Amino acid sequence: MEAASPNRDAVKTAITQTMAFFSLYELPLNLHTIHQLLYKQRGSFADVSIAVGELVASGKLVAHDGLYALKAWDDGRVLANKKEIQKRWRKVDKYFWALSIIPFIDHVSIINSLAFGNAHQESDIDFFVVTKPHRLYTVRSLIIVIFRLLGVYKTRQHINERFCFGFYVTSNKPELEPVLIPGEDPLFAFWFASFAPLINIAGYRHLVVANPWVYGYFPNFDLEARLSYIKEKNRFLRLLKGLLEILLTIPAILFEPFLRSIHIRHTFNLPENSWATSTTIANQDMLKLHALDPRIDVRGRFRTILREL
Repeated sequence: MEAASPNRDAVKTAITQTMAFFSLYELPLNLHTIHQLLYKQRGSFADVSIAVGELVASGKLVAHDGLYALKAWDDGRVLANKKEIQKRWRKVDKYFWALSIIPFIDHVSIINSLAFGNAHQESDIDFFVVTKPHRLYTVRSLIIVIFRLLGVYKTRQHINERFCFGFYVTSNKPELEPVLIPGEDPLFAFWFASFAPLINIAGYRHLVVANPWVYGYFPNFDLEARLSYIKEKNRFLRLLKGLLEILLTIPAILFEPFLRSIHIRHTFNLPENSWATSTTIANQDMLKLHALDPRIDVRGRFRTILREL
């Protein structure tokens, strides 16, 4: 019998690492996702497919209906997740027009539970927003006003299926590497690689190019494979956004410093942003609201699972 190649063994190890991370959320994966998010190892789709088959045959992975996991999962829970995900995507579709016309936005991605695929009944809908330079707090102000008026902005009292905009960067400072926790940051890496880009292909490409560290975690990562989520704005929406940008350019120049001061002061006046668990950032080029940052805890649990495999 031919011995497994060193690369095949490395691919198998990487597959179990990827599966270990998603086991934290009890999420089975398909072959495409395993290949794209192969942890810190390059491998062809054929290599991954063969290695997954061998891991299933040896009892190290469970397979069912084209999905794979370290252990058997609850089909009912997966189906419930799928229904919740579909509901939230329908809501995104319903209000896509509003996202499309907000001036000074360079890119929008769906993130967190909806992008990961583990939305439940109480999940909100999280967005990552890239704005034009010196327009971050103008954009945030417009988003708050518009989506509050539409009745879908997340508040402390209303979370389920509400829109949450908790992470903004500017297009001239889209680098996220400084936000990584030292040593290893698996949650942030899987989070970034799971973005579902919604608006502006060029903006998403620019974001990924500015964050090459993602390829250190996922050498197989292919940004083009993520573009199926992109929704094209129709001509009317493009014209309306362009007109609004022209009309609001001078007000934005005048009011951005004032709005920035108000938003930053308000952010750090909130008690939760002074908690020991907070990694909130609020400056000219980034607004990252993260009062309860679980990344160190997730890294610890991830490593514990790997030691037990």
